[in-house]
Amino acid sequence: MTPSNPDPVSVTKATLYCPDCGHESRINGDWLLEVRPDSVDYECPECGTTIDSRRDPEDLPAGRSKPLFVSADD
Repeated sequence: MTPSNPDPVSVTKATLYCPDCGHESRINGDWLLEVRPDSVDYECPECGTTIDSRRDPEDLPAGRSKPLFVSADD
């Protein structure tokens, strides 16, 4: 007998979820990014919760200190 998946979910590994309000979007979706000298924080556009903080220096744009807003069209 073959196991069946009646309605497969099309969620990818690159989807982020807000634990406070349940908002979900791809990592390059509508999250608000705050770029700091040592990290990039992903904030929920619905409730403002910081859902992730990336600290890999190679991921940080040089010279950014103001919030950077990213849309799904970028």
